[in-house]
Amino acid sequence: MNLIYIASLDFYTKPNPSFHLMTTMLEDVLSAGHSVSLIGCAENGVDKHIPDELEKFDTFKYSLIDVPNVKKSAFVKRYIEGIKYSWKVKKELKKIIDDGDVIFVQSSPTVLYTLLFAKKQAKNKKIIYNVQDMFPGSSIASGVMNQKWMQKVFFMLQKIAYKNADVITAISDDMKDKLVEQGVPENKIKVIVNWFDDKSVHQVKWDENRFVKKYNMSKDKFYIQYAGTMGYVFDYKMVIEVARCLTHNEKIVFQMIGEGSQKQAFMDEAKSLELDNIQFLPLESQDMVSDVYSACSVCFIPLKKGVIGNSVPSKAGLLMACKKAIVTSADKGSKYCAMINDNLIGKAVSSDSFDDAINALTYFYNNREKCIEYGENGYNYGHDLYSRDKNMKEYLSLFENCCE
Repeated sequence: MNLIYIASLDFYTKPNPSFHLMTTMLEDVLSAGHSVSLIGCAENGVDKHIPDELEKFDTFKYSLIDVPNVKKSAFVKRYIEGIKYSWKVKKELKKIIDDGDVIFVQSSPTVLYTLLFAKKQAKNKKIIYNVQDMFPGSSIASGVMNQKWMQKVFFMLQKIAYKNADVITAISDDMKDKLVEQGVPENKIKVIVNWFDDKSVHQVKWDENRFVKKYNMSKDKFYIQYAGTMGYVFDYKMVIEVARCLTHNEKIVFQMIGEGSQKQAFMDEAKSLELDNIQFLPLESQDMVSDVYSACSVCFIPLKKGVIGNSVPSKAGLLMACKKAIVTSADKGSKYCAMINDNLIGKAVSSDSFDDAINALTYFYNNREKCIEYGENGYNYGHDLYSRDKNMKEYLSLFENCCE
């Protein structure tokens, strides 16, 4: 089998969850004896675009399209560049389509154009559309697309995109529900969750933890941690309010690790309120993932209302692998919240309730043994569900079935 993989506009230009996930996907496809033809992008100013893990395979070929470096906040410019990228993908696809057996398209706001071009050239080959973020739903939920007319136009365009895919892979049951709500036939959707690399992500003991040593962390403190992108789906207002209410307790420290479009506003507000219990730390390298997540007492994932279903926090599986209890604020009634609560992995509360978030975090502070118990529960629940081995078997089976 020869898999034609069409990457999104920002794939392999910088470390991100898709970079990790899709590198392991392609590595396992190649290791299974198949070949891969990647069409991707090379962003100006970025030195390395293709991981060494893939370069070593003789059966891996790629073509990279030069693209400009455009900020995510520049929506219109980024969308136009996305259309241009899709047009260039069309030209590259034409060169390799005869040798391909199945086409895999990574999600992006301009995926419609890529799917249309792929469908025209597919020659009866199956097209798989991998949805990582629902567009425009994710943009609406995060507050960057408030105009009703614009929402209506992009929902209409996205329905055309769905029709041009033979199979749509969703990364959660909540996302599957959203797709069905938008008219996608249920039998066209396959749920395969985002995995963690169970060969490398694991709990790191406190005394051996590089992150703990780097920041001279104390066992006497209770560390509430968020590590990831502080973008539009991240509800920093929730962190501000919770930290403000717990500022009297000097043993509780909020560690906010990473970068993102909302980080500066977050830092400015924390400073204006003199919230000394919030520490802002830079993003760590990929090899530090286990150390970072293992260092916290409990992880806090605050999400804005409407995010779940349109997007999925990729760090949940990583935290389970590191045996950490999770407190999250998200859409009440979602399957994501039910998973956290019903399996005693942590506590999921409504994104509307500051008080419930405070109570959940205080519960773990007052019951340290529950941090360990819930962390073990998460590991036992998530080790199979989120494992690389299990989910790659599902993808390999899907690819092979699409070739029949």
